[in-house]
Amino acid sequence: MKTTSSTKTLFLIAVTIATACSTSCAQQRGGPGMPAEAREQIHALFVGHDKVHRELNLTPDGYTAVTESDDPKIAAALKKHVKQMQARLGEGLSVRRWDPAFAEYCDHYGEMDHQFTTTDKGVRMTVKGRTANAVKIAQNHAKVVSAFAAHGWSEHDKKHDTVTR
Repeated sequence: MKTTSSTKTLFLIAVTIATACSTSCAQQRGGPGMPAEAREQIHALFVGHDKVHRELNLTPDGYTAVTESDDPKIAAALKKHVKQMQARLGEGLSVRRWDPAFAEYCDHYGEMDHQFTTTDKGVRMTVKGRTANAVKIAQNHAKVVSAFAAHGWSEHDKKHDTVTR
């Protein structure tokens, strides 16, 4: 089959329109999809959840959590995952927009101060809400993450309740 320049032009126009539409839809959902490397870290953590130790301490203004693993691969995944999510949320992109608790967290992320430090075996996260609602939302998020660590994939597909809506 012979390809003409008009056929090539129509093809390029169709590709451009399709790309623009998919980009627009992604932005309406809260940004581009999760990058493959970020998905790999998340999946590694769900698969290896039984090797994760998480200590959560709720405070009057938020929480502190230490999440670690004796498995060096899981510890590395924890460190990388938290950095990736901080970057994504810091850019105004969302995570798990289909989950009401995560949508609420993303919507109020800017009302919280996040302090992330690494430990030898994982991460320490301190989050302080600057409003009463932000405190509740931060604590709710921390509880959901603790459930992920405790239950792995069985918790992954659940929708989690909001605390302010």
